[in-house]
This record gives sequence, C-alpha cells and structure tokens, in this order.
Amino acid sequence: MKHKLNSISASAIDTKNEIKNFYALTTKFDRENKAFSFDEVIGLFISTLTNKNIQDFDPEQFKKQCLQACAEKMDDPSKIYLIEKKYFTSEKLELDSLLSYQTYKPSNNSEKVFKVFEQLLNRGKINLDFEADSNFLDKIIINELHKHLAEKAPIQNTSSYLPFLSNLFNADLLNLARNRYYFKQNIEQFFELYLFLYSSQLALNIHPIGNVLKVPEAQELYFILNHEKASKERTKVEEKGYKNLRERVKYIFPYLSLLADLSKVAENADLRFYQLKDFLGEDHDAITAIDHYRIQFREARKLPSAEETKSDSLDSAITNLLDSAFEQFKKGNVVNRQRAFAQYISAFERQIAQPFIVNRRRAGIILVMDQDTLLLLTNICIGVQQKVRFQTLMKSFQERGIFFDNKSQMELINLFERIGNIERKSDSGDAVYVKSTI
Repeated sequence: MKHKLNSISASAIDTKNEIKNFYALTTKFDRENKAFSFDEVIGLFISTLTNKNIQDFDPEQFKKQCLQACAEKMDDPSKIYLIEKKYFTSEKLELDSLLSYQTYKPSNNSEKVFKVFEQLLNRGKINLDFEADSNFLDKIIINELHKHLAEKAPIQNTSSYLPFLSNLFNADLLNLARNRYYFKQNIEQFFELYLFLYSSQLALNIHPIGNVLKVPEAQELYFILNHEKASKERTKVEEKGYKNLRERVKYIFPYLSLLADLSKVAENADLRFYQLKDFLGEDHDAITAIDHYRIQFREARKLPSAEETKSDSLDSAITNLLDSAFEQFKKGNVVNRQRAFAQYISAFERQIAQPFIVNRRRAGIILVMDQDTLLLLTNICIGVQQKVRFQTLMKSFQERGIFFDNKSQMELINLFERIGNIERKSDSGDAVYVKSTI
C-alpha cells in the first residue's frame, strides 16, 4: 500500500466524493421524509437469516394460489372470503410470521440501509425459527410462500466499522428473539434504535481526529426522557448531547469518502482508518507515502496547493490528509461541494435522528428517548437474567452509547416504579433492581 500511495498521481485519484462502505445514506436520502422502508429492511434481514430470496412473485397471483390451497382443505369452500379477509385485505400479506416481509420488494435505499445491519450481523450466532407455533392456516400460506423462495447465492460481506456495537447488536438480537411475539412486535423499533446508535457512534468515533486512529469504543451521548424539561444548566446534556453529535456528523461524508479512495488504492473494501498504521507501519516511508498522497489528493480536488512540508509522524500525516478531505467542502473552493455536504447532514437528521430529537426552544435540540424505546432497551439489556441492579442496567446502556445524567436517572427510576418493574431491597440506590417486562 505504501508504494501505491507514494507513486499515485492526481489523475488517478477519483474526483467524485462517494461513500462506498460503512454508512447507509447518500444525498438522495434528503429528498423525502422517509426515503426507505423498515418493512423492506426487515424483509432483507429475514432473507439473510433464512438464506432465501423471493422469486417469480406476483401478489395477485400469490393471493389466488393461497386461496385455492385453502379452499381445497375446507369443508365449505364458499367461506373462502373469510380467508381472504384475514390475509389479503391490505396491500401487505397479513401473516403471523416475519417470513411475510420477504414479499416486499426493496428499494435501492432500503438495501443501502440494510447493509448497515448486514455488517453488524453475525449469521453464525443467529438461528431463528419463523414458522414455530404457526396455526394450520398460516402453515398453508407459508407452504405456498416457500414455493417462491430460492437459495441465495453467498456473498462476500465486509464486517462492521464498529466491532463493539456488532457484538452488542447480536447479543440484543438473541435476547429479543427469545419471545417470538415480542420479537415480531418490536423488530422495527429495534432496527430504528440500532440505526441511530450505529450512525451516532460512527460519527463520534471518526471525529475528533484523536478518535479516528483508535479502535472504536462507546462514546458519551446524553439523552433525557421525552417528558423531562431541558435546560442549559444540565451540562452533560448540553455538552455531550445532540449539539455535539451534529458537529461530528459533519465529518462522516468527507472522511468516509476519503476512506473509499484509500480502500481503492489498498484494494481492500474492508479498510478502516484505525487499521492504517498496521497496513503502513510507522516508518519514514509510510509518512512520505501519506504526504505524497495528500498533495495529489488536493490537486485532484482542486484545492490550493499544499506546502511542501514533511509531517513529523504518521499521526500528523494522516491528520493533514483528513483535514484536506474536510477542507474541500468549505466555502471559496474552485469546486463548490457545499450542497452535497448539507444534504448529507440533513439526511441524517430526517432519516436517522428524527425519532430521537426534539426542539426544546431555549434549550435547543435535545436527544430524547420515549417510554416504548426505553422498555425495549431495558428488556434486551436484562435478557435472560430477569432482573439486574439499576446501576448495572445504566452501565449496559452506556456500553451501547446511551447516557443519562443523574436527573434523568432519577426520572427513569420513577418511570420504572409507575410501570411496576422496580424491586427495592433497601432505600440505597445500589439495592434497586429492574425487572424485565417480557
């Protein structure tokens, strides 16, 4: 990789900024309120777990096929309208099995969003039965559905940029799947939560630059409960909340598009910034290679010529290169890239962050979490333990990048008491236990 970086010319560097891996959104996600469908994402997820793809599927023809199969098993086929009403009244197949989601044809945007979950997913650890406990009518429909499912060709998939979150995602998915009905009821909210957790932790782990060269870990991000009052006196919420996150989101597009360019040079689609030192080493040749690439990169992107200064370390060489990647989106450059830059930020707010933000006027935009999401998060963190200490639960939240200040923690205990899943051993905070609601 060092030799390729050190010999590359400006003409060989792509002039188009495009994220190739590790992030779902493009500028096209800014064009509507919801640019993708979680139903379609879930369908792709089920398809991946079952290793099956839907083929030759026509909804109307499938409906006739199912009604005929049911009629053949009925004593009174004239009642077939009841079957039609149960399963085919809406545009979606009303089947009590997540296999029905495979009938949704995914858009390109939904496929991009699913890529995030596909990279998080460890298929070797997840084994779900989507047909267990199905009633006899459901089994007839499922049997007809199987006639349209074919084995998927295996694909070479990259892993997640955030290994720590991948481990948690798979553990939480297993806990969620222990109850089939709870899983089906909450799978969309689970994906909505993890799409935000992944995107926010990605942003916080690639900026500041001090983070980008380290193996990612959970970064502080403070929420309040959605019924709480917000104020600027709550310093953690103010300093480590949405305002700080939005500043970090700005760097996703510049940095990951640069990473796409470096991945092309390295011929490694799975390359991450925190692996660069391992790939390059930290010798003089590595520093020279990055400095050379930065000069050629600036020429390719029509940025002002860089001074012929030599970096004194690999860290400073990479820092200068990252600064150049961000600089191309500032005002006054020969090529105006500000519109695309703004669209990426807007897309994050509209497509990913929207369920978790609220404008509290003088306090500004605040990250919030509602009761349903809190209970889902609580249940998957508790898992098979049935109950855990409150502070242990808070630590589990923090491992996922979800932090609450002391005031919000007290409100959370009050919420749990109203719901009835708190058990107090004494008045001490350490002796407060939270029980699962599943």
